[in-house]
Amino acid sequence: MMKPLAMMRSLVFMLGLAACACAVAQKYGIDPEYDSLDTRHDKSRPVLERFWITSNHAWACYYAGNTASATVSAKDALDLAEAIGVDTLVVEAYMVLGNATAADPQGSLKYFYRARALAETAGSVEYVGVADKEIAVVHKNLGDYPRSLDLLKKAIANVRSVPEVNRTNCQLSDCYRLMGQADSALYFAQRSNIIDRPSDDPYGYARSYYLLGAAYAAKRDSVLAEVHFTRAIEVADSFNVAAPLIQALVGRGRMHLDLQNVAGAITDGQRGLAVSRGFGLTGTINAADLLRAAYKVQGRLDSAFHYSEMKALFNDSLRSTANLNKLQNMALEQELKDREDAKVRAEELATRSRNIQFGIIALIVITLGIFLLVFSRTAVVGAKAIKNLSLIALLLFFEFINLLLHPLLDRITDHSPILMLLCMAAIAGLLIPMHHRMEHWITNMLASKNNRVRLEAARRTIEELESASASAAADEGSGKGDS
Repeated sequence: MMKPLAMMRSLVFMLGLAACACAVAQKYGIDPEYDSLDTRHDKSRPVLERFWITSNHAWACYYAGNTASATVSAKDALDLAEAIGVDTLVVEAYMVLGNATAADPQGSLKYFYRARALAETAGSVEYVGVADKEIAVVHKNLGDYPRSLDLLKKAIANVRSVPEVNRTNCQLSDCYRLMGQADSALYFAQRSNIIDRPSDDPYGYARSYYLLGAAYAAKRDSVLAEVHFTRAIEVADSFNVAAPLIQALVGRGRMHLDLQNVAGAITDGQRGLAVSRGFGLTGTINAADLLRAAYKVQGRLDSAFHYSEMKALFNDSLRSTANLNKLQNMALEQELKDREDAKVRAEELATRSRNIQFGIIALIVITLGIFLLVFSRTAVVGAKAIKNLSLIALLLFFEFINLLLHPLLDRITDHSPILMLLCMAAIAGLLIPMHHRMEHWITNMLASKNNRVRLEAARRTIEELESASASAAADEGSGKGDS
């Protein structure tokens, strides 16, 4: 039985290990924060640390609405993740990259599906759920609510971390609200409200309160809606989180407009328009549309027309930006494809180099074995054994030639299987006659050597017999003389 002192020492040791693990988890992890000191480019730091700094900087840029900077940082994070070689880190980089390029749904979906495939390969149920949630968001933004709900229900069964549970429930609430199901929207908005302090996750906290306000507004409970919208605005404004701030301002403004509080709607609309400048066009369009409707109700048609024109102008800009984002995503996609192709080619080259080395070793061993048998002064080897060994040597030599010439033939024949087959058949046609000649030469040498060995053995046998006969005769003569 373990002594109490030893048990205490073991307990202290285990607690120490747990504390170290917690410290590492806190040091490296998802914590959106601006890298104002540019430490992400400090190559003296560990690569893993640089990855998390870069990834968190990208998330911070995304939450602030600066998608251009988020895309650049996400690409840098992807480079670092691939250098580290951990699938879950690559998944994390693809997640932020897909969110940063959300203006191009097709390109965004590619990154999310890549992330999901890697998450399945890595066996990470959490990241599979997160990928399903992100794919669902793209479908929701495209108006495919049934497909979005199906994916979100799969996601909520897999995600475990507080931020992802918050975000998945937020998306479920938003989807039900857009479908006109206010009760379900409120239910999931309440389930999303699991972040205790705004400082723990400002984006998640503010978005949860915005969706609570939107759900209460959909249920025509303006008092509770006002409380939650206001709280979302306060937190988002304090922590400079642009997306939920604009959403809450526009949402509260529309509720004021429905309640005939036109002045309140204009106030929220003007502030939303001011905040949305430089943080994406969608918020600007929604704020302009709110102001258009408010000024129209107020009877100020000139102002209503102005904001209508502004909305149309920003809609055109949004389409142009979407087309530009598509082009940029195509360029980025091609760059990633080229990098993957280069990686595959490097791996194939390394594999081919190893195979060539193994082929050379095997060929040398077999060849030396044959020549040792042929030129041995004592061993008597049959022609059948030599024939089998020479056949093995021929196959090894052919495979060695194949490995050596394959890249060259691949380029010459432009990856044509038929032409490559004909080339290899021609090489085999040259090698087989050479093999037959070598086999004939070795067999002749072997027969000559075997004859020499047998003659030498016979000569030694005759000499031994003659010596034995002479000894016997001498012994017999000696016996007669004695008698």
